[in-house]
Amino acid sequence: MKSINIKDMNMGTTLNGFKHAFVKRVLSPSKKYKKLLDQSQWWSKNELQYYQLQQLKRLINLAWNYVPYYRGAMQVFNVKPEDFGSLDDLALMPFVEKDIIRRRGEELVSTKSTQMALYQCHTSGTTGTPLTIYRDLRNIGFEYAMLSRQREWAGLQPGDRCATLKGELFPATNIQKGVYWDLNIAENKLVMSSYHLAERTVDRYIDAFDKYRPRAIDGYPSSIYALAKFMLDRDIIIPMKAVLTSSETLAPEQKEVIEQAFACRVFDYYGMAERVAAIHTCEHGRYHVVPEYSIVEFVRNGNLADGYFEIVGTALNNDAMPLIRYRVGDIARVSQGSCTCGREYPVVDAIVGRTDDYVVTPSGKLVGRLDHIFKGARNLIQAQIYQPNRQRIVLRVVPDRTFTKKDGERILQKLHERVGDGVNCEIEYVPYIARTRRGKIKSVISEVEIFNHCTEEDPR
Repeated sequence: MKSINIKDMNMGTTLNGFKHAFVKRVLSPSKKYKKLLDQSQWWSKNELQYYQLQQLKRLINLAWNYVPYYRGAMQVFNVKPEDFGSLDDLALMPFVEKDIIRRRGEELVSTKSTQMALYQCHTSGTTGTPLTIYRDLRNIGFEYAMLSRQREWAGLQPGDRCATLKGELFPATNIQKGVYWDLNIAENKLVMSSYHLAERTVDRYIDAFDKYRPRAIDGYPSSIYALAKFMLDRDIIIPMKAVLTSSETLAPEQKEVIEQAFACRVFDYYGMAERVAAIHTCEHGRYHVVPEYSIVEFVRNGNLADGYFEIVGTALNNDAMPLIRYRVGDIARVSQGSCTCGREYPVVDAIVGRTDDYVVTPSGKLVGRLDHIFKGARNLIQAQIYQPNRQRIVLRVVPDRTFTKKDGERILQKLHERVGDGVNCEIEYVPYIARTRRGKIKSVISEVEIFNHCTEEDPR
């Protein structure tokens, strides 16, 4: 590794890293949960279900005794803690919608929790006003242990340096010098900006990789894919042990390009700020529900095609603000098979986005999984579908230097084949796709009322 230029470093990044590392590694019970997860990943299906049932009973008792909202809901539905003798009895509880957290969030916080010991986090707000979620050290420790285990599945060691490409913000002085990254010494991370990655700046990012030599990269799929595209356009391959993606839906075409540019497997992680579900890929590339983390239900939705289900989650490890049967708003394609990794975890074929990642035809039909229209299109950097009304869809495209008019026509034709007649599909070439405040890119933005969008964070 080349020498580190201290002048390029912002000590605030490292100090913040020390704070997070102290909470996750020292204050939280992460070591205890890591030991549990190392063993439980090889439990039988019956053993995993027994563990879930015991955790569910504990959770229901907590909700009945200390959570005002659930005490009231259980009284209305005439449900008592002793009614829960199997996992199927979870259906006795009503669904919890986002709007309930928005309107009655304080009633969902356990009165047993000490306010000073709680940690706040917020949803991204891409589908409405951001929600405030409270977590305790138990939840933080369990999640850290779970993610540490996935890093082991990816072949990473605790001391391996990782580059992070997410929605991080940096001082203007760094940006003015063309320094789009910072080094978090506490967690051995090369923290990079997803906001400034572009054709004119990518060489600086590549120089940072050469200088700091990370063994893995984690971040948003859209950001890592854009970097991978720029690299391949320059015939550059930077071998890594693994790439870890999260926070956005990972499309198969993105995965293929990323694996080519970094000469390794992509490990994808699905989670959310509400912490009611965790689904991530193992070393064999299959998505697994993590049953120790939560109880995940796949609920049939009449608007979705066969094999596609809405994700409903019940958190098992957050006593501060337990969420039971929470409707996440995300869609998965569920598998009936098993994985050759040998774990008895439920298998998911794919995470296919949110209920708002759909366009609506004039007849009211919901059309999703539109990333297929980009299959084979290696000569574009980013894309986004924008639907101002049911009769019009605009495909926003950031082309690379080899993109041609015929490429655009081919993608538009695939889009038209999926949405049918009555919809005017057009293409708009743009220099970049606007990101949300957290640096993410929404694959679909719809103005159609059925989605009940709030425009607060939609980058229009």
